[in-house]
Amino acid sequence: MRFTIVGAGAIGGITGAHLIRAGHEVTFVDTANDHLLAIRDRGLQLEGLADIRAVPKAALLPSEVRPPLGTLICAVKTLHTISAIEPLAPLLAKNEYALSMQNGLAYEDVAGLVGRERTLVACFNFGGHYESPGRVVFGTRGGFHVGELDGQISERLRALAAALGTVQECEASSNVLGCLWSKMAMASVFFATALVDADVAEILGRERFVPVLSDLVAETVAAADAVGVRLPELHGFDPNAFRPGRRSEEAVRRSLDAIAGSFNPLQQRTGIWIDLAVRKRKTEAEPQLGRLVMLAAKHGVAMPRNRAVLELILEMEKGRRGFSYGNLEEVERHALEVSAGPG
Repeated sequence: MRFTIVGAGAIGGITGAHLIRAGHEVTFVDTANDHLLAIRDRGLQLEGLADIRAVPKAALLPSEVRPPLGTLICAVKTLHTISAIEPLAPLLAKNEYALSMQNGLAYEDVAGLVGRERTLVACFNFGGHYESPGRVVFGTRGGFHVGELDGQISERLRALAAALGTVQECEASSNVLGCLWSKMAMASVFFATALVDADVAEILGRERFVPVLSDLVAETVAAADAVGVRLPELHGFDPNAFRPGRRSEEAVRRSLDAIAGSFNPLQQRTGIWIDLAVRKRKTEAEPQLGRLVMLAAKHGVAMPRNRAVLELILEMEKGRRGFSYGNLEEVERHALEVSAGPG
């Protein structure tokens, strides 16, 4: 199969390297000149959980891309979805389609540019990070699901899942949006852990903060209920275990342990934390968490804890706040203040 992968960082690089090794034709598209030059010169080096030197058909700037594109994979951060896809959408043939390999609700931006009938969605828990020009680290394994927006198991979906199975086992799902919302519930925990300068497993192991982490997940579950999405268990993480009316310490602990277990010595913190602490750049909090909070509000669901996490991360992006367990305590205080407010 032919693939055009927009974003040759962590997810795009991991996916593209495996596809190339399996014999598929891959073109990388990126805006980082030094990264593109390194890939053109010596290929993309994938390290960590896989050791692959992948030589793509081409490594191009967006302005250099020409049809045919084949399957267009959008693997950029949600901050850049529209700017990345907008120049390529007119090049996509009627019988070609786009796959959003992103978090949150970014697939809606892809669909807005190429059409919902030509948009597929991926939900995945593997990850890594961009290391340096031409180098990407494959840091964590996890589940992998792809699906049509309407839930149909189409022939193109089956073919895509088979091709992506070279990265790791990939399921053609009839409920990929449910998977994505379950991952968004998990992401409520990830964003919260980015407030602290500690490994994810260490944070999740502190019983003191289990209640606030559980309540963060419960807010996202309530938003999913409001929009009519069915939430499945996702690789040991069960968002339904966090519902206030049926929550148990044992079930919550199993889910938090599943999250902690997805990290390993190669990568023990989230990409959100890396953006804040290492890259010193804007995170995906606003386009992911902010968008979620706004959508929930439209459906009458308040998310005071998730909103507080968002506000604290935005402060950290501006250098006005440091990492601290006290940030999680502030999330708790904010929720209490909201519940004690008028009305």
